[in-house]
Amino acid sequence: MSRNLVFILVAASATSAVAETRWHAGLNLRADTGTHPVRAGVGVGVDKTDVSLVLDPMFWTDQQHDLDLFATYGVADGGFGPVAGWRTTAIGILGGTQLQQKLVLGVGAKLPRVWSLDMRWHFELATVVVKHGADLPTEWISFATGRDFIDLLNFGMFVTAELDGAL
Repeated sequence: MSRNLVFILVAASATSAVAETRWHAGLNLRADTGTHPVRAGVGVGVDKTDVSLVLDPMFWTDQQHDLDLFATYGVADGGFGPVAGWRTTAIGILGGTQLQQKLVLGVGAKLPRVWSLDMRWHFELATVVVKHGADLPTEWISFATGRDFIDLLNFGMFVTAELDGAL
């Protein structure tokens, strides 16, 4: 039993020594007009997998904000690959705050480095899965008619400019 544990610990330490772990922090600059143009993000990447948390610092302008958690996986050496995540949007309305929970799917790619900033490009499809709160009934996405879900699909594109370093 103890030999197996020693083997697992040695294998895990050898794997983690090979894996490149990096942090990054910077700005998320959005092109779509339905959102705030600037967000702030932090994240960590291990080899080809990257996980990011993005906050919307412009909530004070209209009491609306987004919180994103998404992962990317670089399937090619240039960092091109799929993006998957979750976005919570809080919208202040008369009855309180409505929350919209969105599934985010897309693609991303690394861009050439500018000065000391890592640049990335992303294209996303965000789909509202459920809306709730603000004394309104909970609404789930429905595929009964095209009108039920077509308004809940949003395409977006953004570029991130980030500082990064090794962990």
